[in-house]
Amino acid sequence: MKRILIAILSIFASIVVNSQIVFNSIIEDTVAHITGGVIALDTGYVFLTGTNNESFVRCFALTFINEEGDKQWKKVYGSDTDEYWEGWDNCLKEDGNSYYMSGSIYTTESELRAFICQFDSTFNLTHTSVLLQDTTWKRSFNIIKTHSNDFYITGQIEDVEAEDAYLLLVKTDSVGSFIWKKSFGQRYEFGGQIIETSDNNILIGGGTYSFPTSANDQDWYLLKVYTAGSVIWQKGFGNGSIGDGGTTGIIETQDSNYIACGAYPVFEAAMDNYYDGCLRKVSKDGDLLWTKYYRRYSFYPTVGPTTMLLTISSIIEYSNGDLIIIGNSYESYPRHRGFMMKLDSVGNIKWNRLYYAESESSAWQYLNSIKPTNDGGFILAGYGDHYEDFGYDPRQQAWLVKTDSLGLDGLCNTQIPELNFDIEIPETVCKNDTIQVYVYIAGKSAPYTVEFSTGQVIDSIFYPPLFVPVEIGLSETSIEVGGIEYFSEVITEATLSNHEWGQCIAKPVDFYTPQFYGTHNIDITVTDAYGESKTISKMFFANNCDDNIETENICPVKLYPNPVKDKLYLDIPQLVVERSRNHQLKANVYNSSGQLVKICSVHKVLNVVEVADFASGNYIIKITTDEETFSLGFEKQ
Repeated sequence: MKRILIAILSIFASIVVNSQIVFNSIIEDTVAHITGGVIALDTGYVFLTGTNNESFVRCFALTFINEEGDKQWKKVYGSDTDEYWEGWDNCLKEDGNSYYMSGSIYTTESELRAFICQFDSTFNLTHTSVLLQDTTWKRSFNIIKTHSNDFYITGQIEDVEAEDAYLLLVKTDSVGSFIWKKSFGQRYEFGGQIIETSDNNILIGGGTYSFPTSANDQDWYLLKVYTAGSVIWQKGFGNGSIGDGGTTGIIETQDSNYIACGAYPVFEAAMDNYYDGCLRKVSKDGDLLWTKYYRRYSFYPTVGPTTMLLTISSIIEYSNGDLIIIGNSYESYPRHRGFMMKLDSVGNIKWNRLYYAESESSAWQYLNSIKPTNDGGFILAGYGDHYEDFGYDPRQQAWLVKTDSLGLDGLCNTQIPELNFDIEIPETVCKNDTIQVYVYIAGKSAPYTVEFSTGQVIDSIFYPPLFVPVEIGLSETSIEVGGIEYFSEVITEATLSNHEWGQCIAKPVDFYTPQFYGTHNIDITVTDAYGESKTISKMFFANNCDDNIETENICPVKLYPNPVKDKLYLDIPQLVVERSRNHQLKANVYNSSGQLVKICSVHKVLNVVEVADFASGNYIIKITTDEETFSLGFEKQ
């Protein structure tokens, strides 16, 4: 059982943020729970879990928590003998003032059956239908009730003669009476998600080993059928040679097309797959419109080997076409986090929030279901596998997070990120030129717009879909497993995931230099999606490069943050190190009076310079190679 200290702390779990109640709570019970879906009500939230009953037989439960996240009741459904397995994520559905779900029954005679449960407005069980009562192996993973009041169940069924399994689709009437069943696919297909489309057909998302060609591992499978069960189209998407898993969510968008979510395997090493999150938009005719990937790098403890993981588990759409996705990733191994991102209609990131339960030390927790709430926020449902460190017994418990409209939850995200901005402009440039410079932006929400007093405007700046810790920064990184390098890439733009500003954009942009020779002091303003702005000033010299006056090249060394409070990061590329063959590369720091105040030995990629004890003011840091000296200015706050 939970320790008394934890119980006392839980009293303060819910707070009010911007007139919206938020909380981040483990919903304690005396038996383990795996959460599979959530429903938002006017008075609170009901979530579905897989658990055990008093006879220690597998069953499912519905639990109601109020608007503050306090548990009010739990109802258990199942049998003293047969196992009841709920369907996959988001299989609990709403139908006006009633609710329904599907799953599978594993009997004591080793038979597998499908079932439909229907509930009234207070979640009392009103009807249970048991289907496909035979010895054939089958599973029910999800369900939808159509506008004609028929139920469609999708899952998987075995073909004994073919020694294979195929996607299962079952149709029943409104009370769950069997009408027909059909199977689809060619090699080990399954259906995990199902929706009714606006053209009154059925779209199923799952997995396949046979589309578009014979795959070595599982790809995404999308199948569109008429309500009579005949195929309109079927498509497979994925790597083909590494297992993608199946689609974890599908929606129909405002333009009557579809978006599916899940994961994409970047590479395989030592029998493990390393995943990006993936969205694919598909036309109503099954043609791929676009694909978006989302990647997060992280470290093992004590900044050990690099790893990557990001998977998307569920997706919803705003009325304006914006998207909200949730999923799971590492912050640092084994600190497995849930996340929520807001995207525009084509998958560009507006903001991203990470979530954990209890404290930053918690690990191995997962978010798999999301619903919008009446106050404009969101309810996120998931579970954790290792909550014993916080006094929970058993260690696997349900986990619910209520956020406001910007993803604040009162624990992991307690306030709106402050708008911060910097841009790297060399001290000397060519007049009337176009050069590439880096912008660094953190704040409430993209898209950001950068305006220069020279008249230049750069708009539509979003968070890059590549999240990296500042210890990696903008550099070349690689992933090794067992001493073998399996993957590497050069990172030229990213969202710095643990920047002192929070999650910070680091992105190259084109800068148009002034037309006239001389010293220039320009104002640069950044504006976020809500109209909030911040202005900084930059001074530099515009040279007559066409008169053969030698000018300063754009410094390849990156410096951030600027201004800085405690730690200054220097990102030094390999080419700079290679130019210093005859001596140890060092960084010399000078104050505004030209006095040398610090000398640091530096190396390629990321370096940390401690400046916490520096007085406030302007400083210059110089890095000298055998061929040239690079000078960068920064402000100590």
